[in-house]
Amino acid sequence: MVAFKTAEKAQTGEADPILTRLANEDKVPWYRKPNLRLLYLLLFPACMGIELTSGFDSQLINALQLVPSWINYFDNPQGAVKGIIAASYSLGSIISLPFIGIINDKFGRRWSIFGGSVIMVIGALIQGLSVHIGQYIVARIILGFGLPTCIVSASSLIGELSYPKERPVLTSLFNVSYFVGQLLAAGITFGTNNIPNDYAWRIPSWLQMVPSLVQVALIFLIPESPRWLITKERHDEAYGILAKYHAEGDRESEFVKAEFAQLQTTITIELEHSEKSMMDLVRTSGNRRRLLISTMLGLFTQWSGNTRLTFFLSSHLYPSGQLNESRLANYRFKIAAWGLVSGSIAAALVTRFRRRVMYLACTCSLIVVYISWTISMKYAIDGKNSGTLNSAAGGAVLFFIFAYSPCYNLGYNALTYTYLVELWPYAERSRGIAYFQLWGKLSSFFTTFVNPIGLQNSGWRYLISYVVFLAYEITFVYFVFPETFGRTLEELAFLFEDKAYADQAVHAVEKAFFHGTFIHCLGPDQLEIIENCLVVVTPDGVISSLTKSVSKESVQQELASLGISELQCEIHHLQRGQFVVPGFVDTHNHAPQWAQRGLGQSMHILDWLDNVTFPNEARFRDPEYARRIYASCVDGFLQQGITTASYYGSMHAEATKILADLCLEKGQRAFVGKCNMNRNAPDYYRDATVESSLSDTRDCIAHVRRIDPDGRLVKHVLTPRFAITCDDALLAGLGDIARSNPDLPIQTHFNEAEQEMSFTKTLFPAFNNEADLYDHFGLLTERSILAHCCYVSEYELDRLRDLGCGVAHCPISNMTVGGGFMAAPVREFLRRDIKVGLGTDSGGGFSSSILDAMRQALVASNAREVLSGGKDKGLSIDETFYLATLGGARVCCLDDKIGNFAVGKEFDALLVDAANGGVMTMLEDEDSTRTIFDKFVMTGDDRNIKRVFVRGRQVKKIS
Repeated sequence: MVAFKTAEKAQTGEADPILTRLANEDKVPWYRKPNLRLLYLLLFPACMGIELTSGFDSQLINALQLVPSWINYFDNPQGAVKGIIAASYSLGSIISLPFIGIINDKFGRRWSIFGGSVIMVIGALIQGLSVHIGQYIVARIILGFGLPTCIVSASSLIGELSYPKERPVLTSLFNVSYFVGQLLAAGITFGTNNIPNDYAWRIPSWLQMVPSLVQVALIFLIPESPRWLITKERHDEAYGILAKYHAEGDRESEFVKAEFAQLQTTITIELEHSEKSMMDLVRTSGNRRRLLISTMLGLFTQWSGNTRLTFFLSSHLYPSGQLNESRLANYRFKIAAWGLVSGSIAAALVTRFRRRVMYLACTCSLIVVYISWTISMKYAIDGKNSGTLNSAAGGAVLFFIFAYSPCYNLGYNALTYTYLVELWPYAERSRGIAYFQLWGKLSSFFTTFVNPIGLQNSGWRYLISYVVFLAYEITFVYFVFPETFGRTLEELAFLFEDKAYADQAVHAVEKAFFHGTFIHCLGPDQLEIIENCLVVVTPDGVISSLTKSVSKESVQQELASLGISELQCEIHHLQRGQFVVPGFVDTHNHAPQWAQRGLGQSMHILDWLDNVTFPNEARFRDPEYARRIYASCVDGFLQQGITTASYYGSMHAEATKILADLCLEKGQRAFVGKCNMNRNAPDYYRDATVESSLSDTRDCIAHVRRIDPDGRLVKHVLTPRFAITCDDALLAGLGDIARSNPDLPIQTHFNEAEQEMSFTKTLFPAFNNEADLYDHFGLLTERSILAHCCYVSEYELDRLRDLGCGVAHCPISNMTVGGGFMAAPVREFLRRDIKVGLGTDSGGGFSSSILDAMRQALVASNAREVLSGGKDKGLSIDETFYLATLGGARVCCLDDKIGNFAVGKEFDALLVDAANGGVMTMLEDEDSTRTIFDKFVMTGDDRNIKRVFVRGRQVKKIS
């Protein structure tokens, strides 16, 4: 125990849960997937019904003790004989356990279930035909012999066939079917109890074979475990099963490719270190730890007091003076029904709460119940012995018997097989679960044999032993049980082993690698061209390896050194004229203006708003119109290589939510904001009240967090259109939301045009500048994106730098709408290290292309150089490329994730083909990579952007 320190510290081989994250991104529920739905419906009778047999037997042996014909036929067994009848079932299970691993490895999960079910059918037949107590006990041994191989194989098969999202619930429901068996046995024995001959007990005994017959009939309608098939080199069959049930038949599914690669690699590593014998369970420290946990879990599931209720309920209720025989069967039925309800609820919780939390809640609540039960039992027995029934104590005993069930089921029923399947890697899973069964059956054999003796000799004091053991359980769970929540089985395979094994398994699910030229920025004037670069991307879009100077001939060797097979990856070998650049970041964009691009050019800003923009944006009150325009908008920007966009929506909450949905669906990284505006806009296009504007904003925030809880792609952005359209109360309310949600970005227009700046000062005379105005309302932070910033004073420059605000430079709209040649001081921003990126502001200009914005930024900077007398030097191509990529990522506070290429960053990228497509400047044989890059930046267009990736997902491809 001391060597383990804490459970978490022993988890040395935790793998990055890449595949789990991929599965969680699948928002289609299982019941809308026909193939998966059919699989689950077949798993219930073919596999989950196996524990039904255990529940049936536990209730059967309990109920038959009250059947007069059974009592008379077997001479009213008591004491040790009564104990051995109950324990013989466990004895048969113990005898079978050494063979389970061998049978599973040789014949697979399905044939193991079939064989075990046939043995149980034979046992049930003999049980019903028994002519003396010895034959009856032998029959129960045979029944017990067949059961463990079915339990081990079925629990493993459920875990190995299920889609990762539903696996924990299904493996938890496996054990819950135990209560269904109890209910059936209780109902059947209640019905046959009145038969006035031996068939009162023979019929229920024979009916015990029914679940096994169902399994024999249906088991071959479900597929074999893909993991077992892989161990037998039947890879095509395994892949076909995964594709059929985990991707509805799509053999090109990225998830299935990653899943299959991970299975292959993990199982290969496991088998390299396994000799497929019981000795494997003690060969390594990791397996010895698993063995200890499985041993204790086997003891805990049987020594927590449940066998007292399962087999000897009458022994607890009669001394307390609560029941006569006619009501005992009724209580058994109610307890079983209550167990089914509480067990099902517990099974539903396994995807919400961590394993250790549930086990600790289970053990802590059990000890409270047991202490209370022991005290109540004492007073109930004392009352009965004195001749005066203590009805209050007797009622308390009954209450705690019912309270016991949900406490026990929370951990030891719902989680048992879920936890074991997660704990043991495939190569040892059948032997590990069999070993758990061994200790479970040994402890069950012991307790079912000893309980009647202990209760007879010690009475209520016997319960104290369980209280002491429960205290030990709490300690053991806290210090030893590892956490297995939220990972696939393969991600848990090396939980206690060398981290290198886990990393190798993670490498197996790498989705793609690229070999060729990569171009990105390390800073404003640091363009890096990496030729012969090898980049490996994980399935959830993270760069896991970036190696420079790798010749094409050395790619295989380099991948092998990373533990990756080329066959497990989607290969992108780049040719001359092809290169990869970071995805473009558009820091300022009005999505509703997609349909008005090019209109109202040369108007002054406020006239343009009144006559062109507001009437257009008002149309987005119609959700269907919004969906049509926004779908085209997102598609259009992705086509042009804009992988990240900061969108202003319209003032309509419903339309804004639609835009967020579409960005997530189409795979664009986006900030999406409901536009707040409650004055200086037409009556038909303004928020009715401050309260409604803020309420709609909160609604949109909640919606975005609901569809993308971790904000991996989409976030809401607080969007006061600009100060002119927001009164003090609205700005203050948005500032309050910003303070309460420090993770939310903020965007607004800032010092865009002289006309706009003058009007703002008349509305807010208390402020000398817009920096102080927005800062006063709490809207200037490091997450603020300020559009335009064409006229910025020295004071404001210092404030923007000190507050960490970002600037969205929109050179196209600044020179076409607004009333003047508005060239923002970008050189000054860079000089002062103020974050600055590019925005298309496409509705206010003639182009929605970041490439065009880069070119116009060059033009504007040259004009600034002339106007400043040479003080503000013009921008270089490298600097405009920086603004479109890493600079924009900094403005959006996403530079830790995107903007350039580095290990750990997400793969937002464009595959550019400068040699094919469009009418860009033709390539010459003597052109260097640098020359080709310059030609693309200055003359290329979206036709040269052949593929677009966001977080590794391909969102555009041109053949």
